[in-house]
Amino acid sequence: VALAISFMINLFVTTVFAKGFYGSKEAGSIGLENAGQYLQEKFGGGFLPILYIWGIGLLAAGQSSTITGTYAGQFIMGGFLNLRLKKWLRALITRSFAIVPTIIVALFFDSSDALDVLNEWLNVLQSIQIPFALIPLITLVSKEQVMGVFRIGRKMQMFCVKSIYP
Repeated sequence: VALAISFMINLFVTTVFAKGFYGSKEAGSIGLENAGQYLQEKFGGGFLPILYIWGIGLLAAGQSSTITGTYAGQFIMGGFLNLRLKKWLRALITRSFAIVPTIIVALFFDSSDALDVLNEWLNVLQSIQIPFALIPLITLVSKEQVMGVFRIGRKMQMFCVKSIYP
């Protein structure tokens, strides 16, 4: 469910930017710092200015992806690694992996231009790494020895592979 919510929020954010700025002269100069201002100028306001909607959307996208990663870390620590930790300690460790790097970046990168460049490099890195995580996952969930009756069928397997390599 968390992945579906994260996907929908990010899809909406991407769609708004595509609709508003694709092919425009402003597209090359939009970054995290000024994106809300550009949206405000392009779409205006109303009862709730678009600048605030953008901020809420950005916060929701960050929260949903962080929560998804944190839950994945908790399941890995609890099940796959067979670590027996108290729940509060496991939560502290996995949430620290999510928040500590963010705090470090916020403290040491005070230039918004540097943050925009860092964001672009993170997006590139993710696009390279995601297939390496998904290929073993699709392989494992397709095996009856691993998943039993819950294994995915051939159609779902092909859909997943096509989503990685369109």
